Formats: sequence, C-alpha cells, structure tokens
Amino acid sequence: MTVQEAEHPAIDVLRVLAISRSSGALEVRGLPGGAFFLHEGEVTYAETIGVPPVPENSDTDPELPSMIRSTILEAGVEMLTGRRAEGERPLFRPGRRHWTGLRCRVAVEHLLAEITDLIAHFRRLGISPDDEVRLCWLPRGRTVVLDSQEWALTGRLTSAQSPRVLARRSGLPLTATLASIASMISSGVAKLVHTEAPAEATRTAAPAPTDIPAAPRPQAPETGPLDTADRPVSASAILTASKPITTPPARDRLPRRRPRAVETDEVEAEPQKPAAPAPPPPPPIPLPEDLDPNSRVAIALRVLEGLKRL
Repeated sequence: MTVQEAEHPAIDVLRVLAISRSSGALEVRGLPGGAFFLHEGEVTYAETIGVPPVPENSDTDPELPSMIRSTILEAGVEMLTGRRAEGERPLFRPGRRHWTGLRCRVAVEHLLAEITDLIAHFRRLGISPDDEVRLCWLPRGRTVVLDSQEWALTGRLTSAQSPRVLARRSGLPLTATLASIASMISSGVAKLVHTEAPAEATRTAAPAPTDIPAAPRPQAPETGPLDTADRPVSASAILTASKPITTPPARDRLPRRRPRAVETDEVEAEPQKPAAPAPPPPPPIPLPEDLDPNSRVAIALRVLEGLKRL
C-alpha cells in the first residue's frame, strides 16, 4: 500500500497548503492522530503518538536537523498509512509553530515520495505496518543471532500482532520495527499470519418430489366407479387397498422341546398292590333307656356318632 493508494484526506490538504505557501499546523484526525507544522508550504516538524519527540535540550546538538527529519518521516508514515476517522477532515490552524523553528524544512512532495518508497521497500520484504506477525519454532539444531532490538520485539510478540502495535508498545519507530520484523521473518524466527476466509459448506440438494415414484392408486370396486377426486384418502383406505400383510415365519424362535419317551426296557413298572378293604363302620352308641331323646346329651351323642361314620 502506497501513500497515494491510501487516499488519506490529509494528503490533498498538504498539497494545497504547499501550493498556497501557508504557515501553521495541520491537525490530522484518526488513529493515530497528530500534526504537521508548516512554514511557507514546507514541513518543519511532525508529531504523533508512538513516535518519540525530539528532546528540547538538544538545541546545540549538530545532529538536530537529521533528528528532526527522521521524526518527520516516522510521523508521516504513522499518520498517513494509519486508519483514518470517517467523516472528519484535517483541521488547519494558521500561525502555530513548533519550538524547533526552521532548523529543518522538507517539501511536501519530497516527503510523500519518501514515505511511498519506504512502504514499497517493506512491501518487497513481505511486511506492511498492519500485517499480523507471530513467532514460530526453529528446527532442532538451528541457531539464530538476534540484536537487542529484535530480542526486545521477541519478548513482546506473545501473540499475533501487527508491527504498528508493536512499535507503540515498545516505543520504537515504526520503520525500525518493520525492518527488525522483516529480518526476523527472513531468519525464520517469525512468520506472517494469513487469515483465510472460511470456505462455504457445500450442501447436496435433496431430490425433487417429482423424482419419487408415485404409489399406485387403489382400483375401484366392480359395483361402480368411486369418485375420490375431491375426497381425502384415509389411512384405512390405503391399508385396505394394499396387499395383505403376511406374518413372516418365526425363524429366530427355538423349537419346542418334546417330552422324552420312557423306554419300557430300561424302566420296569412296579406291580400294583391290591387295595386294602375299607374298615367296617363303628357300631352305634347305645343310648340309655331313661335318657330323653330330645335332651342335649342325646343330641350330642347322635352328632358324635355321625362324625365317626364320616
């Protein structure tokens, strides 16, 4: 992705301010936000979240102009390639200046060209600011030497993250983070995470109802045609018209066991003994002559005699 392909709204505003030779600060809205400081159409400084600012006590440092130029380039890459806020245009505040003054002046077209070449260089290396990267296992016996910056990024790369997020968390410039991650990918320490869209599940279409053969309609009786065009077919009619259901033979049942015949040669029948003659009934109990036959004693004797005869 180049700066022209990003179509960030701040790019057109910067070109207009360069043509009109305006002086002030252009506030860029988005994630991350920041500001470009201009003097007569040229960029003198840029600041954004995640890019370390130039220390104020470096006024006498001879490397101050190169430090300011590196900060402008880093902030430009961070702001112009990041996510922009929808519906919000950059805001230009004329008259604002940065404390660095006019120690470094960069033309807008030169700055955009450098940012485009830088992003194209990292694209050729196979990495962009918003690609997700994760660590990978090295083969057994392989040794890779990492510098201090790469080792610091390895400690923070605990999950899949983008170089932009790593740069903000570690406090390193984005371009330096991209260079270190590109080196880690080439050495096999890290790899890109390719997000693949889930494949749509293919479903087999069910056969149409017309493909199923229709059941034969029951024939009308001989007594006359049966008009069943407008009548619903009941379950009893379907069962009546179908063939009689025959019960399948019970093959799974065990055969009934027949009683074993007793052989007469092996078992001899015992001879039957003659039945003993029944004992004669006991003689009746004689009643006394002076006993009243209707008294209780006489009735009890007669009942006792009947019980003995049973």
